[in-house]
Amino acid sequence: MKKGKIKLTFIGLISSLFLSGCVTMGEYEQMRADIAKLYVENSQLRKEVSELKTRVDKMSSDLTTAVALKEGQITLLAQTQDYVKELQILKGRFEENSYNNDKRFKELNEKIAELQTKITQTAQPVTPKETEQKKAVSELKNPKEIYDSAHIDIKEKKYASARAKFEEIIKSYPDFELLPNSYFWVAETYYNEKKYEEAILSYEEFLKKYPKHEKAPGALLKEGMAFLELK
Repeated sequence: MKKGKIKLTFIGLISSLFLSGCVTMGEYEQMRADIAKLYVENSQLRKEVSELKTRVDKMSSDLTTAVALKEGQITLLAQTQDYVKELQILKGRFEENSYNNDKRFKELNEKIAELQTKITQTAQPVTPKETEQKKAVSELKNPKEIYDSAHIDIKEKKYASARAKFEEIIKSYPDFELLPNSYFWVAETYYNEKKYEEAILSYEEFLKKYPKHEKAPGALLKEGMAFLELK
């Protein structure tokens, strides 16, 4: 729009000068050439200014990104230092707990060894009732019947009878699929009778034989409870 107005003004001015005789045809052509040259230079200048503005905008954007990145790096460094401190604290706690746990396990193993010795020394002779229980077990036909009968005894709180049946499974049927459970239930019968020393040893035997069995966590818990009962 501005270019058009300038061009019309220039034409009007030249026409007036030409008609008045102040400008010759040659001078007129030269002036037109000069004006055209100015237009070209002006267009080139505008283009350069535009490119310069684009570069400045990009530099500004890059600078903003660089500043943000720097701030992010500083924040990340600070967070990393915090994490290192927390890791050192956790490592210290872990080492302390490991030492305490090793000490406790050693004490428990020593206690278990003492209980084994004590029970071995105080073993009681087989009573007529126990003989009768073993006879009843021998009348059952297979380990599944013995196992089911033992669980009935547990429900009726006949723990000694149930234990005799589970022990018969352990002794006579080493390939029975529920053999691990039989070890566990032997320990349970002792625990229910409040014979905590015998229960601890039985739980320990089960855990040593079947540490990854589904009942292992429960056995470990009950063993700990038995220790608590013994103070």
